[in-house]
Amino acid sequence: MAAAGGGALLAWLLTRAPELRGWRLSQLLLVPGAFVLACWVLRQTGGRPDMGAGIILIVIIVLTAFLLAPNIAFYCGAGLSNFLDPMDWTPAEEIALRPIRRLIDRDQYYQALGDLDALLKKHKPTYESLLLHAKLLHHFGRVDETVAALLQTIALCQSTAQQLTVLELLAVLEERHQSPRKPLAPGTRPIQIYHRLVLFPIAAQDRLLHKEIPAGVYEVEETFHRNHRWLKLAGEDWGNAAMCWEAVLQIHPPDPAPPQKGFLWQMARINQAITLALKGKRRLQSQAEAGQLLKQAGQFIRREDWRSALPLLQKASACDPDNYEIAYRWVQAVRHIADDRATARAVNTVLSQSQWSADEQEMLRQLQHPIAPKK
Repeated sequence: MAAAGGGALLAWLLTRAPELRGWRLSQLLLVPGAFVLACWVLRQTGGRPDMGAGIILIVIIVLTAFLLAPNIAFYCGAGLSNFLDPMDWTPAEEIALRPIRRLIDRDQYYQALGDLDALLKKHKPTYESLLLHAKLLHHFGRVDETVAALLQTIALCQSTAQQLTVLELLAVLEERHQSPRKPLAPGTRPIQIYHRLVLFPIAAQDRLLHKEIPAGVYEVEETFHRNHRWLKLAGEDWGNAAMCWEAVLQIHPPDPAPPQKGFLWQMARINQAITLALKGKRRLQSQAEAGQLLKQAGQFIRREDWRSALPLLQKASACDPDNYEIAYRWVQAVRHIADDRATARAVNTVLSQSQWSADEQEMLRQLQHPIAPKK
């Protein structure tokens, strides 16, 4: 019984990877059988040397090794690959992405995007998962969500090569969607970033030259690069798009608002919940309505008409309070047309209306950075 249990446990452990699941049933039968047979041969010898028993044991070991060869080769290869090129994500998350890639290989993009959205809600985002998410969003033409996903990916880059890949994708989207020029803010201002950032020469026409700056405080000034607002180091010719600086901007969170508790507050919440249950629409209908409102607001956002987009985004956020893109765009609209106090209230409202991940909360808090005044 101990030999059979040990063999079954070994077979189960060696078939945990999705690529090896097809071998699990046969190995759960044959490996414990081989262990039991080897144990029975050893009992027959009574602990005394025996030529026949030794040959049988060697045959059992060789056959078991052949049976487990695919498992051993898989784990040895994965271990060597991770040693030579370490991953910036955990093995469990890396394995969880493989079913998504298989769906993409079978051209099942809609299901792949839905499964990946569910995965990102349960696990901490990684560079690989967000980059894959951005590619799927771009496949469906959801440009604003693609840009938001790529900007969130910058802070998760573990190497310069990874960040250059993200910045190249952002540059392609930036070139396809020109925005009207805004007056530049005069002078310089300090800015603090919590993650390293790649900078490019302002005057260069390509991105072959670049340098990386570590986290810290820098004096920056605004400039234009190909009709887009950039921030460059004061007195230098190195910079990057303003939205890339904002993606790694260090924003200290405001003091949380005191919680409203008490009997009257609890009764008000119960009354509100009953009212919403009686008058509200079904969740799927509300989400569909929120998607339509976001699409309408996106037309104003591309023209940077934030004042027209704000009521649509506010209504969309009420319909689907768990949609991160809608929440992000709503706070962004408030930031563009209102003061810092109103922006802080909007951020606190959004942070309390759903369970956001740590990275999503950080992105929302970064929106509290004041916009440069228009001339």
